[in-house]
Amino acid sequence: MGRVSAAGGFTLVEMAVVMVVMGLIMLTVLPALSIMRGANERELTQSNLHSLIIATAAYVQANGCLPCPANPASGGTNFGVVGTGSACGTCMAPEGIPPFVSLGVPASVAHDGWHHWITMRVDPALTANFGIKPPTGSAGLCASGLSTTNRIAVTTPGGATQQAAVIFISHGKDGYGSFFAQASPSMNNGARLPFYGSYAACSVSSGYARCNADGNTQFYDATDTEGSDTYDDMLAYASRNALVATFGNASCQTTW
Repeated sequence: MGRVSAAGGFTLVEMAVVMVVMGLIMLTVLPALSIMRGANERELTQSNLHSLIIATAAYVQANGCLPCPANPASGGTNFGVVGTGSACGTCMAPEGIPPFVSLGVPASVAHDGWHHWITMRVDPALTANFGIKPPTGSAGLCASGLSTTNRIAVTTPGGATQQAAVIFISHGKDGYGSFFAQASPSMNNGARLPFYGSYAACSVSSGYARCNADGNTQFYDATDTEGSDTYDDMLAYASRNALVATFGNASCQTTW
């Protein structure tokens, strides 16, 4: 009575014990796997952001200018290429997705670890055709007296402000604020993944994550404890000096 099968089989009690043990193991293992997966996603994101900075620096060295972001609303042969008719020139928009084709990296590198498009913004004064390859001395990208109207400013967790020539933003696991884009364009191309609720203006109380998706030149490299919304953005940015010096050229000796 109570045996499931013939001699040598498990009793219902023994099977129940096994199930309880397996459940306890799963309760222990699953959180650890979730933590490991999250760490891997963040590590991949950090790696892709770094790769985009290096690829951008290589582009600067080869062309003497910053690349314009790719237009997330475009498709076909224009998808993933710089938003100009040539390597250097006036950007259609200073913010978009990384021009992975022009940078010579796979499309996967232009995504974060959660498969969202990384956002790219450049200082539009630095995308002009300066005719200096690589940009050295006081010419080209290193020149002083360039327009400062659309300079990128990054506020760090400590409250300091840094100027950047280019910035890449992963909008984190939730992806809110990231661009929608695909090679075969749809009516959604160029739209941003919306935040929950109303799209409040950028402020501390509305959450710094919103500030990194409002289309202006101010960005926040915050912590996940700042603001009422969970902040999970990851940023990578570089100054003119850093970009020019990456491959061994003398850094720009100019006032930003």
